[in-house]
Amino acid sequence: CGGYNSFMIKKAESRYKELEAQGIKCDMLLIGKKGIQYFTRRKYPIRKTYETGQNPDSKQALAISEEILNTFLSGESDAIELLYTKFISLITSTPSARTLVPFSASEITSKGDEVFSLTSSAGRFDVEREELEVAEPQEFPNDMIFEQDPVQIINAILPLYLNGQILRCLQESVASELAARMQSMQSASDNAGDLVKRLSQQYNRARQASVTQEILEIVAGASALE
Repeated sequence: CGGYNSFMIKKAESRYKELEAQGIKCDMLLIGKKGIQYFTRRKYPIRKTYETGQNPDSKQALAISEEILNTFLSGESDAIELLYTKFISLITSTPSARTLVPFSASEITSKGDEVFSLTSSAGRFDVEREELEVAEPQEFPNDMIFEQDPVQIINAILPLYLNGQILRCLQESVASELAARMQSMQSASDNAGDLVKRLSQQYNRARQASVTQEILEIVAGASALE
């Protein structure tokens, strides 16, 4: 897939060395075969590994989010960052990083959402990206009564939010990988077409030169007989 895997691996390696240079100890939770193979061979500290395949689902995201929350709530980690490939378009994806925990209120309330639609244009697949505005915060009526303590409600909602964010990042990474594959196949097809065109030109030139040579020989023989 071109540089898809290498770009993400370099991003993770760079971030690990940056934290290590600051005296911050960290370990890795790896998702995907290529990353697992690369970092395992180089003896990086690995906490756990997951393989989600080409169709990550909420069950897989839940297992990852539970591991992250348990690690954070037990005090084993002060913060957890997620590195993934952000899908922008069929020709563009960017290695990105975001802090999953501790939660940031601005992360939840100040960012809009994105909607991607698969379309076709001039016989080619395309993806339309639409950015949604940030939802306005709603004020609760003064007489609203919560059946549970608001802290308990938040504690129940945040794991669901984390699970949703992980699933979204997994899906964006898969979309980026598939887009990279499409680009690689398109490049291979274009290169093959160019090769066929060049070979056809060389063949036609050689054939034309051969025919011309034969005509010259016939004309020279006819002239000699005269």
